[in-house]
Order: sequence, then C-alpha cells, then structure tokens
Amino acid sequence: MPGFRFASVLFLAALPVLAQPCEAPPNVKAAIDTATLPPAGPLEERAAAARQVRDQFPADYYAHRFYQEQYVSNGLFAKPIQEEYKALLDSHADDLLYQMLYARTLKGTNTREAIALLDKILDKQPDYVLAHQKLTEIYSAPAFLDLQKLRNHLEGYWKGCPSSLTGYTLAGRIVDSDFVKRAAANLRKLLAERTDNEALGLYATLWWLEFKSAPLAGQDPVRERIRADVTRLRALDFEGRPLLLNALSQAYQDLGDKEGSKWVDERLPQRASPALHAAADAINQWRRDHPYKASEREAYQDGLVLQSAEWIKQWPDDPQARYERFMALRGSQDAPLEDTVQAAVDWIRVYAAHPAFVSPYMTVASFYSQHNMRYSELPDLLEKGLADTSSVQVTTAPAAPVSDLYLPSIRTASAQANFVTLTQTNSAVTIYIKIRNYDKAHEMLAKLGPALMEAMKSATEAERKQWGSSEYLYWNNMARLAHLEGRKLDALEADRNTYFANPSYNSSNSDYLKTALREQWKAVKGTEEGFEAWATKPGEAAPPPAPRPAPAGATTVVGSAMGWTTLDKPLPDFKMADAEGKTWQLADLKGKVTLINLWATWCGPCRAELPYLQKLFNKVRERKDLTVLTLNMDDNLGLILPFLEENKYTFPVLAADAYVHKLVPELSIPRNWIVDANGILKTERIGFGSGDDKWVDDDRGDGEGARLGCGSVNVLHLFKFFAARDDSAVTLAPEGHQIVAQCVSTGNGMKDRRAPERGGRTFAPCRGWQICYTDPGLARWAILLRPPGFANILLVAAMPLCGAANPGCRRLLAGASCARLRTPAPKGRLKAAAGRIARPTDLPS
Repeated sequence: MPGFRFASVLFLAALPVLAQPCEAPPNVKAAIDTATLPPAGPLEERAAAARQVRDQFPADYYAHRFYQEQYVSNGLFAKPIQEEYKALLDSHADDLLYQMLYARTLKGTNTREAIALLDKILDKQPDYVLAHQKLTEIYSAPAFLDLQKLRNHLEGYWKGCPSSLTGYTLAGRIVDSDFVKRAAANLRKLLAERTDNEALGLYATLWWLEFKSAPLAGQDPVRERIRADVTRLRALDFEGRPLLLNALSQAYQDLGDKEGSKWVDERLPQRASPALHAAADAINQWRRDHPYKASEREAYQDGLVLQSAEWIKQWPDDPQARYERFMALRGSQDAPLEDTVQAAVDWIRVYAAHPAFVSPYMTVASFYSQHNMRYSELPDLLEKGLADTSSVQVTTAPAAPVSDLYLPSIRTASAQANFVTLTQTNSAVTIYIKIRNYDKAHEMLAKLGPALMEAMKSATEAERKQWGSSEYLYWNNMARLAHLEGRKLDALEADRNTYFANPSYNSSNSDYLKTALREQWKAVKGTEEGFEAWATKPGEAAPPPAPRPAPAGATTVVGSAMGWTTLDKPLPDFKMADAEGKTWQLADLKGKVTLINLWATWCGPCRAELPYLQKLFNKVRERKDLTVLTLNMDDNLGLILPFLEENKYTFPVLAADAYVHKLVPELSIPRNWIVDANGILKTERIGFGSGDDKWVDDDRGDGEGARLGCGSVNVLHLFKFFAARDDSAVTLAPEGHQIVAQCVSTGNGMKDRRAPERGGRTFAPCRGWQICYTDPGLARWAILLRPPGFANILLVAAMPLCGAANPGCRRLLAGASCARLRTPAPKGRLKAAAGRIARPTDLPS
C-alpha cells in the first residue's frame, strides 16, 4: 500500500467520492433515525425495520451498515448475516460496495480474509475512504497492531474525509510527535466550530494529543489553550449535558485545579442510591487518609478497631462495615477473643439479611477452626461458603465465539473464579478433616481432584504457577486423610505427590518433605536406589545435581522468594526529556548503578511506593556512581506535572509508555529495575511490598542481582559496595540451596561446612568482592562481604536480628579462613568466631 504524506492530508481538500460519502446522506439518516427501535426490543422487529431502510436505499453503504449491525453480538456478526452478504458479493463480484460490506461482516471472525478484501478494494481505488477507515480499526487492534499501517490508513481516511471527527482517538498511538501535533491542530480547528455531543466528547482526546506532542518541560502552552477552552465551555449550557461536564472535569485534572474539579463534581449527576455506597465511600476515604505502614502495624490495627466501631454505629446493617470490624479485631493482638467471635456472629447475621460485599462463611469457619472452637457450627458454615463459591465446578472456556482481534488473555475472569473455587474447597477439606468428618472430606476430595486436573489442562504458565499451591494443598489433604485412616501405601503415594507439587519457592520445606518421605520409604523396606528413582518427578531423568559455583570473574544472579527475578539483558537505547527539560540517554547511565522505577499517577501501589522512592533519591542524589530514574507510564501526559507538584517529588521523570511497552508488552506496575554500570538490566521486582521506611533499606541498590533471597538489605551499603568493587566478580549461592556457612579465605577455597551427605562442598578460590549468605528458607540470615585485600569478612547486615543500618551490626570477624554464623543467642546477639567491632576505616566508603 502506498503511504500518504500527512502534511498534505489534513489541509488539502480531497476529490469527491460520491459513491462512498463520509457520513450518511440526510435522507438516509432520517430513515435510520425513524427505524431505530429500543435495543431491548425483539430482534425480529428491529431487524425488520432496518431491512426496510436497506431495501429503500439498496446502493447506500450506511443503510446496509444499519441493517448489518442488528445482528452483532459480543462485537461479532452472526453467521447468517455473513452468509447473506457472501451471497450478495457472489452476485456482484466486481462491486466495491459489496466487497466492503462483506469484509466488514468478517472483522473479528475471519479478520485476515477481511484484510485481503479491503486491500483488494484499495488496489482498485486507493482513495476508498471506507476501506481506510475499517483498516484503521483492524490495525489498532492488539492481534493485528501495526502502527505504520495504522498511520497510512488514518491519513488515507482523513484525506477523503477532512471534516470527519473519526479516527483521532487512534492518532495518539502513533509514535511520531510531529504527526500527533498536526493531528491535534486539525482536531482543534474542527472542534472550534462545533458544540454537539460528538465534538464535546472529543475534547479530552484533543488535550491528550496536545500533551503527547509536547515535551514534559514544555507543557505550559498546552495548559494555556486548555484554560481558554474551559472559559468557552463554561459559557455553554451544561444542564443535561454530561459530556460537557466530563470534558470540564478532565480539563481541571490536567490543570491541577482542585477547585474546578470540585465545581464539576457538584454538578455531575449523583448516584441513584447514595446510601448504598456511603459506608464503602467512608471506609475507602479512611484508608486513603491512613495508609498502612508495617512499622506502625499495632497502632494502625488499634485505629482500625476504633474506627470500625464507628462505622458499625453509623451503618449497622451494612455488611462491609461488619467485615471491617471482624477483620480489624482478628488482626489485633490485644483484642479479646470473645469480641472477635461476636464480630463474626454479627457479620454473618447482617450478611444473611443483606447479602453483599464479601461472603463471611469460609472466613469465619477458618477462624473458628484455627481457634478450635464452635465445631458444631462449622459444617453449616462450610456448606454455605462452598455454595457461595459454586463448590468445585470448574468453569470451562465460554462457548461464545471470541474475536480474533484480541490476543489471548493472560488471566480471564473464569480462570480467576476457578482459582478461588479450588482454594476455598481445599480450605473446606482441611476443616472437615480437623473436625473428623472424613466422609465429607472424601466427598470433596473426589470432586476436587478431577476439577483441579481439568483446570490445569487449559491453564497458562502463570496460572499453573499460581495453582501449584492448590495442587499442593490437595495432595497434602489426601495424605493427611490417608495417615489418619491408617492407609500407609495410599499415604506414601499422596506424600510423594505432595513433594512433587511443593511450590518451588519453599525450598527448605522440600528438603523436609523429602527427608520424611525417605523415612516412610524405609518403613516399607525400600532400597536407597529405589527411593531416588521413586522420588524423581515424572519428566525428570534424575534428581537435580548440586549447583556449581560460578567461575571466577562471572556474575551469577538468582531470583528470590521476595520478588526479585533475573533479567540480565542490555537495556535498549533511548532519548527522552524529563520534566526539567534535561535529555536523558542510555549513555548517561553508563558508569553508574541505576535504580529505575516504573509508575503511573493512576496506580494505587505506585502512589504508596513513591514517597519512599523520593527518600532514596534524596540519599543518593549527590553521588556520581549511583542514580535514581523513573519511567512514567501514564497515557495522559497532562496528569504528570500536577501530580509531581502536588506531592513535591523531585526525582527525574521520563514519559516512557511507548518505550517500556516495547520491552514489556504485558506490563504490570509498580516495577523496579536495577541497571548496572554497563547498561545491563540485571533484575526486576514487581509490586510494592512494604509500607514504611524499610523500603529504602529493603530495595536492592546494588545493581547486581536479586534480593539475596533473604531479609532486609540496606540499599546504601549495597549501592556503595557495588559502586566501589574493583571487578565484576560476584558469586551468589544458587536459588534454593541451603548454605549454613559459606565463607572466603585468603588464597584458599571456600568450604561449605556441612557433612557431604548433607550437600557439603568445597568451592574454588574467589577473587574480589564476595557475598556469602544463608538460605532464604532459614529464619535467621546474614550477608557477609569480603572486600579486596581483606583477610576478614565484613558483616553488612543481620536481620531480623538487628537493623541493617545499626553500626553495631557491622563488624569484621577475625580469622584468615572464615567465620561461621550460627543460630543467634537470645536477645538478638550473634554467635560467631572471635571478632572485633569494625573501625570506620574498615568499612567501604
């Protein structure tokens, strides 16, 4: 397809194409308006009225379109309508109108054939605007996304229909600021002459395009134009015109004008039944005003207990208020048990009268079971809870056809419902076993097993990882029941399946399970060789070999259960300006260790994380070897500066939505990246997992790997460590390997001081900085660093024994060979080889 130069598109009138106007002619439009019946009416009546319009104007595209669209369901045309228009095309094979009409019925069910037909039309008549319009819809869809073709067909359509408002919502997809700027300028001209609803609905699109085509530091002219638009729009009559109020609402957001936003809110239509939402609104507002902080957990819970009592007084019949009360008391260490039980009873009572929000039955049953109480009530609670989650009926893929315009969803609603159902059923089985209702446990397990297998068949890789916990719990319950009933062989098989299904993040539990499994195997007189074969998961030839250390000079990075995963790939080059006007390129990061945070103004967890990011930025902003950078993912760039100003954030911000989505098409935020001094994207962590100033200490600032699989690591110590080290030699223990003591000696090798049968190994000599640490599965851990030239080992952090930033936790342990960290003594003191407190000169700068 030949391309079109946009400069000539927007400002030159096109030759008239009478056979395919840009909108329905007045007489056709009037007929369509008359024949339009309520969508809730019978299809036969609506289709008959539309057929009369089509028969009255058989050569008009819009009359046919009106008829066709009576037969659309879930965005797809019914098969009979496709067959009808295929027959019409067969009898009018060379007629472009019927080629166009048949192609549009194929979009979504056989889009590739639709594309072929539309291309055929444009080969014959390159200015056929209807084909261009339809192809813009196709090439903007996820499964067929092609930005160059989208641009070509937008230009083709606007050339033929320069006065049309169609297509501008797609213009912002094009990564070309000049193109977007010209599109915005043309849309502004069109809107200046109109005040109808279609035009009012596009003001937000106009401002979006204008912000997209301006650098962050050059948005003042855009806001001046928006202020002028607001003055003009406020002069219009807004009574009964929600689109006008919506436009003004967006304008005030872009301007950061809270008074203006309040003015709009007062005039927007109120909810029909505000009383139904009052409790939820109050609860959500309280949570916004009182963000949870892990360091203040007890105070937060105490405040929630007091506040929930007030919610109960104000809304005694609202089940959400009762839910909040129960959960607050359950989470409080000081709440009397009888108060929590009464809150559970009240929650059930109110929910039974006003079933809404969250079902209480399974939650309360688990609470009673946990405290070994009210066993007589558990069967009824479990039955009601399982009824609320549809028992163990697994929802299969919907029978309705799915549009081929969209990529398969990573997580469907039915898949999430299946996961909840399987989890709730497993919980019910656990309780049935506890109260010795073995018959009911057998009944539930008999349904759960096949349902779990069926769900795993169609599960994505991500779903399989999540559902691994359900599989593990299922086999664990099967094993418990077999043990209780004295079925030793059944118990042995179930325990083996529990071991196979054990989630990989719990490596220490795997070791325990295998040890217990070995003892069971011996009880039936099995041989050691036979055990290894029997205990090998199907599909694995043998147990995984003991991991080897990385060769000298290499960097081995491992993911951890705390959320850091390995990427270890070059960061693509970029060139973007920040909110201060400074242009950033990848070269600016070279020679530095960089923490990159991905966020958006609309992202709740991001908003919770950013205050701690600012504190981290404040700590390292003067350093030459470390830097903090953020990539904003807002589509509406007008929201960024007001947000930064309101929160007084000063860290550098790049508008990087297009750049990041090329790297991570299926993006979730917040997300943190560590980039090393060579521009290599080493690791990432998704989500915000903390709620206090420990985030600054917890986050990896070392630029070299995962979170070491354990505890809190002071970001500044590790920032300094990697910035100061003299080479790239860093060896981390492989993920899941339990290291009791791994130490460095001068000139000699490392030695794991376990007996060989427990996996003890001798490692090669190490050069440069070394990290030694205990396994993530252990309750106690430490990070040991050996700087170049030191015969000693530097203990940087030992948590939760003591704070990483506490000078008393930083010591050099004497001894040329190694110092072994043992289980700490009470009161948090460390037992180790004879040591001495480090002098300031002993610590890295």
